[in-house]
Amino acid sequence: MVTTGDTSERPAGSSAADRLVALVAVLVPSALAAGTLTALVVGVLLTDVTLFCRSLGGMLVAVLLVAVPARVRRRRRGRPAPRIALARIENRWVTHGEFADVPVRFDLTVAPDDAPAYRVIISEPVNLVDLADWPEGRTVVVTYDEGEPWQVELDRRPTDEWARRAAREQVGTAPERTRVKETKAGCACSAVLLGVVAGVLLVLHPYWSELESRYGDEPPAPGAAGPVVPGPGSGSRSGSTTVTTVTGSASSASTLRTGEMRRLANTLVTGMGTEMGTRVTIEEKVMSAVGSKGFSADAGFPMSLRALPYELLPGLVDTARTGLGVDTPESWRVDITTEGAGPAPVVRVTVSGHGKSGYLLADAVGRITERHPV
Repeated sequence: MVTTGDTSERPAGSSAADRLVALVAVLVPSALAAGTLTALVVGVLLTDVTLFCRSLGGMLVAVLLVAVPARVRRRRRGRPAPRIALARIENRWVTHGEFADVPVRFDLTVAPDDAPAYRVIISEPVNLVDLADWPEGRTVVVTYDEGEPWQVELDRRPTDEWARRAAREQVGTAPERTRVKETKAGCACSAVLLGVVAGVLLVLHPYWSELESRYGDEPPAPGAAGPVVPGPGSGSRSGSTTVTTVTGSASSASTLRTGEMRRLANTLVTGMGTEMGTRVTIEEKVMSAVGSKGFSADAGFPMSLRALPYELLPGLVDTARTGLGVDTPESWRVDITTEGAGPAPVVRVTVSGHGKSGYLLADAVGRITERHPV
């Protein structure tokens, strides 16, 4: 008797829907893991506590939404029992080995009773003495995984019924187009790589400009050279001025956070198209500047926005909060200008609260020159 299984064409592997579900099951956790790890790193680099905590929360959500349901599904479904079928040995060859049991590759036609026959290559350890018992063209009994048809093993101790079937039935050779291969690992690696790239890009995109301004080409440190200002005879007498305002980072961080003022100053310079300005105003979550391309009698001498001592300003604000007699400070403001002060900028820090206010003045290197308490 000759058996070839179902005559319809067999799809190579599982259905398209199953492959799509498997792809998403690998892609989503990979993106979540890469995104949360990237957020952790970005949160540390930017000293952003909110982003750092969100990344930890995202990692917890990834575990709850992916790992736990997957484990529950596996426990409910369990491992399916292997199916039994007849198969024909189309070819066999010894790969390598120096011992009695050597790996032998078998090219098989597997013919399930209720599914189309297909071709597959497997590897099985066989003793050299028993190699003659597995000749080409022999009908043998195999076990296979219905969901992963490339998982095939020779059944060396079949039941009496299957042994009788293998002795009296023959399996026809399936066409080459039905051959199945283990493609799951390759697809999984591609899905993991795609998920990692997507997760990293999704997290980096909103913070890229902030990272670039902080860790890119740094401007000269304040104090290394005096403020860059043009001489009285250079530039236009009328000048051209622009007013540009920027707010804090996407996480609404205070401008007092380390490096935030300088980051916003770099954004202002980019927006105005010049690093020269006549006034800078800084508050809790906003920073604005008046840009100038030349000297103006009304606005004063332009100063370099990059050379201002932003790193010293949080300390001046703290001093003003505690040393000007304002018991409960509600707001603060820093004004840096050259108006009426010559080419050297003057820093004014004002603190207000409950209808009272006081201010202090400092020079271009952060030294306090005057105090005006409440």
